[in-house]
Amino acid sequence: MVYSWEEIGNLLNRPIELPFPVELHMVRHGETEANARSLVTGVQDSPLTALGREQARAVGRRLDPRYDLAIHSRLSRSAETLQLAMEAGQVGVGAVYPDARINERSLGELEMTPVRPIEEFARGDFDYAPAGGDSYAEVSRRLLSFLIDLIRFIRRTDATAVLICGHMGPMRIMAGIFEELRDPSQVLARSFKNTEVFRVRWHRLAFPAFLASIAAKSA
Repeated sequence: MVYSWEEIGNLLNRPIELPFPVELHMVRHGETEANARSLVTGVQDSPLTALGREQARAVGRRLDPRYDLAIHSRLSRSAETLQLAMEAGQVGVGAVYPDARINERSLGELEMTPVRPIEEFARGDFDYAPAGGDSYAEVSRRLLSFLIDLIRFIRRTDATAVLICGHMGPMRIMAGIFEELRDPSQVLARSFKNTEVFRVRWHRLAFPAFLASIAAKSA
């Protein structure tokens, strides 16, 4: 479920404190055929390359031996990376779930075109959306909904270790949320290599300061 901005604002009216610190690790998927050709992928379901599959196995050997929960997106490159990583690293996981809310953002007409700098992203414009694609504001709305529900799962199950296998766009937003960044351009400037791991000891969820202008317009 993706909550409205009003619902998110009410739920995050004050920061939600987790009952205990949670080790949360995010991994970007392995190299895809589109990545290898330096093409914008977005929601296109580009398969992993041979290198991407080897990257997934290698990262699995660097992960922790046990997680209470692992989550991947609905795109095959995320699911396959997670599966290969867990198998290669003999990673034990209590439960594995797909969640479309951590899918890569749709980039509309830019998809499967050569990667190039986008001025609107460089200046941290969360309202900008390429024709037929998603804005980072909408991506943020679904990710905040995902994290609110993840906290509910943690409280219900006492999970202390979570693994997420995702994509560049959602990872940069979630990293900004976890680090409580204020500058939108700093959030969108984040970059993660294929199978790079972002680790955080997560203890609370606050409404992101970098989304203050979005919240004001949605009020």
